[in-house]
Amino acid sequence: MEKYSRWRDSGTGIQPFLPPVPSRNESNFFKTIGKALSFLLKSVLGLAKFLLVILATLLLFLIVNVLGLLLIKVKTLHRVYHYIFTCILARIALFFMGFYWIRTERVSLRRGRVNTLKSRSTIDSTRIKSGDVIVSNWTSYVELIYLAFRYDPVFTEFYVSTNTLRPISLWTAIMITGRYPELNPPSGVKAYSITELSKLAKSNDMGPIVVFPEATTSNGRALLKFNPVFKQLSLPVEDFQILILNVKYEYENFSPTYTAGNKFWHFIRLCSEFKNQMNVKFLAADESPSSSSFTSITTTALTNTSTPYSAAKAATLTQEDQTGYQIISLIGQMSRLRKTNLGIQDKRDFLEYYWERTGGYSRKKK
Repeated sequence: MEKYSRWRDSGTGIQPFLPPVPSRNESNFFKTIGKALSFLLKSVLGLAKFLLVILATLLLFLIVNVLGLLLIKVKTLHRVYHYIFTCILARIALFFMGFYWIRTERVSLRRGRVNTLKSRSTIDSTRIKSGDVIVSNWTSYVELIYLAFRYDPVFTEFYVSTNTLRPISLWTAIMITGRYPELNPPSGVKAYSITELSKLAKSNDMGPIVVFPEATTSNGRALLKFNPVFKQLSLPVEDFQILILNVKYEYENFSPTYTAGNKFWHFIRLCSEFKNQMNVKFLAADESPSSSSFTSITTTALTNTSTPYSAAKAATLTQEDQTGYQIISLIGQMSRLRKTNLGIQDKRDFLEYYWERTGGYSRKKK
C-alpha cells in the first residue's frame, strides 16, 4: 500500500508493519460458491473454537494464577505446579486455535554439520533453567502462548529510555502485543537490567526470561532493529544461558502475525481457520553466545550477507551492543530474514497513522 510507503525499509523494500494480505487468486462461479460455503463453515467453527480457547485460558488463569497462590511460599513446589498446568492448558489453547502440530527444529549454522535436526527430542529445552534468557523475534500473541506452553517463562517489556526490562505475566504480554511500544517505565514500576532480572529470576525460581529485542511486533517478513538490551554483556556470556529461537507462520488465507488492527477480531479470524501452522527453529546450544565454544560473527561476514547494513552501521552496532549484534546476526541467518533499520519509534508513528486512516483508536504520542 503506497499510503504506508513511509514505513518501507529503504535497504530491503520491505514493509514490516503492515498486516500481511494473501495473494489474490482468479475466481470463477464454483470457487465463489466454495468460498461462500467455506465462510459459513468457518463462522460456526470459529465460534466453537473461540469458546473452547476462552474456556482453556479461563482454566489456566484460575488453576495457575489463583489456586497457585496457595503454594506461593513453597518456591520449588509452586514452580513445578505452575509449569505443569501452564504447559497442559496452554497447549490445549493452541490446539483449539488450530495449531494441531507445531514443527520444531534445532538448527546448526556451522559448516560440515547436519544443518537441521527435526526430531522433537533433540531440542535442548530441558537445559533451560530459571534465570536463563530466551531470545526471539516477535510477530504475534500466538508465540507467547507457545513459549508459556514450552517453558512457563517470565515475559518482559523493554523500555528504550532506561534500557531496562520489566517482568510481566503472560496475560500482560498478550495485552501489549501490537500496542504502542512504551518508551518509559510506568511510574512506580521497578525495571531491571537483563543481568539484574536474571539474578532475580534465578534466586526466586521464577523460570527463564523471554526477551524480545525488537520490543514490538512485525509481520514476520523481516527483522526490526534490535535495541541494545544486551549492551552490558561481554562475550561469551557467562552469567546465564541464552536460547535463540525464531518463529514463523505458514498461511494461505489468514496470517497469525499481528501488528495492528482489532486484536479481538484478529483472534476470531485465527480461530476460524481450519488449521494454522507454526514453525519454530532453535539454535544449537553450543553455537549460542553463552557457549564457551561460541565464535563471534565479524562485521565483514555480516556485510557479505543479504542484509541492508553497511559496514559502518554494522561497526556502530557492534560497538553499542556487541552481544545483541551477534544475536540478531544469528537469528537472521537461522530464519533467513533480512534485517531492517526500522524500530520502536517507527512502529509508534506507523500505529498513529494507521489508526487515523482506519478510523480506529488513536493515542497521542508521548
